[in-house]
Amino acid sequence: MKKKETFFWYDLETFGLDSRHDRIAQFAGIRTDSNLLEVGEPVILYCRLSDDYLPDPLSCLITHITPNKTAEKGITESDFMGQINDLFSEPNTCAVGYNSLRFDDEFIRNGLFRNFIDPYKREYEKGNSRWDILDLMRAAHDLRPTGIVWPIKENGLPSFKLTDLTEANSISHLHAHDALSDVRATIEMARLVKLHQPNLFKYYLTLRNKQSVKNLLSPMGSPLLLTAAQFTRPEGCSSIVVPLTAGSSNPNSILVFDLREDPSHLINASRAFKEIEQLEKLEGAFRKTSAQLKGALERGEEVESALIRGAELLIEGANLLSNLPQIIDSSSQLLSIKGLHRVAINRSPFLSPLSVVNSEVEKRLNLDLKQAMENYNRIRGEKTLPLNLRKALDREVFVGVDDIDHSLYSGPFFSDADAKRFKAIRETPASKLWGQKFDFDDERGAEMLWRYLCRNWPEELSKVEKERYKAFCAERITQPPAVNVTSLQFFARKIREKLAYKSTLPEDKAILIELEEWGRALCKRLGVDYPTS
Repeated sequence: MKKKETFFWYDLETFGLDSRHDRIAQFAGIRTDSNLLEVGEPVILYCRLSDDYLPDPLSCLITHITPNKTAEKGITESDFMGQINDLFSEPNTCAVGYNSLRFDDEFIRNGLFRNFIDPYKREYEKGNSRWDILDLMRAAHDLRPTGIVWPIKENGLPSFKLTDLTEANSISHLHAHDALSDVRATIEMARLVKLHQPNLFKYYLTLRNKQSVKNLLSPMGSPLLLTAAQFTRPEGCSSIVVPLTAGSSNPNSILVFDLREDPSHLINASRAFKEIEQLEKLEGAFRKTSAQLKGALERGEEVESALIRGAELLIEGANLLSNLPQIIDSSSQLLSIKGLHRVAINRSPFLSPLSVVNSEVEKRLNLDLKQAMENYNRIRGEKTLPLNLRKALDREVFVGVDDIDHSLYSGPFFSDADAKRFKAIRETPASKLWGQKFDFDDERGAEMLWRYLCRNWPEELSKVEKERYKAFCAERITQPPAVNVTSLQFFARKIREKLAYKSTLPEDKAILIELEEWGRALCKRLGVDYPTS
């Protein structure tokens, strides 16, 4: 008998904001049935830190979780990620949170990756899925606002901060930034929507399926209403968009255009992009004709026809070159045109058919259906626009961090043979892994295994490996592989600054002092001088 679907509501507290570099401090979750009634006991897990990582002191001040606390209450990252994966992999589980698909789930994916667990299977196998109710709240505000009190920020924009929503709706949320408290608050907000707007709740559940989303986003197809953060204004968070195309390298990302915007810049940039392509083709034709002319002169044959073709190319090239600065400027801006947005079909975007925009919704959201359709028809007239955008997407170059921990998306998928090796690694006691040989297909495998063993079981290292790991950790904290992450210099300076502020609360000063003592002890273990200025 098929197991009934359950929701696993979860939240993370982290030691920083970079999902590839920073680590999870706390995980909390509650399983509910489809009626949002709790099933089983809540889960709270803490993850111990390894010596190659420094937390952001500002994150510790927000969560009040320190490395000492995770050392006392926590488990290794290998066990931590394994338990989370087991919870999410229970058949017919929908893992769901608040802003989880853009934040928490990225930490989960990278944590699974570091610990030889498939980052994706728990999202789709055994009837499993993932979801996020933040955009559900935005859509309820815009389309079905009845039954919920909607807080407004001082700047006049609607607030979808969880603490603001719970306070406005008299929902208990005493310990914000405590993972379990945030989970309970998220469930209560979901119950509120399900109670007052059950059809909206049910509809959004269908958008967990990326094929369902993709079917709505037919290139150059019918306009849709997209509800998303980037459209936030005093009236709401929704706009009428037209889907345009996806790049060949990432079919999960669809380009759309906001039909509130004038499409002239988009159209001009697309035409300029095409002219750049014509120039590139012209270069090839020039070279070919030059070779033909040279051969004709050497042979003394067909000289006239070669000269005529050369003259035609020169005229064509001169016409294009006369506008070259404008062409280059316009074509280079194609993907950054105002109104162009990317929709991730695997992140449950809230898309609605245009039929939901009746006269009342149109007025309340300050939309102009007539103008939107005029803009849509102008775009539809540009037959080469999707092709030009797709070519521009395929030319994009992303400069990533040259480090294995950052290679989840930049590196290739692992082979089936490596997946079997990873499974064997997970099932083998750490004490026995050092003596085993794994002939990985992927060149990242050996270094990943070394880091995995050192970070999780440093007590198992030989004297030689301990010294090697010590040097690795020292370099890692003094010169992290990525920019805008916590280095030892930043860690020490930020603590000093915060301790010097008169506005820093006594309880925060206690956390900062604890962090400084922990940092000094780490430096002593690694043979590194703790910065004093």
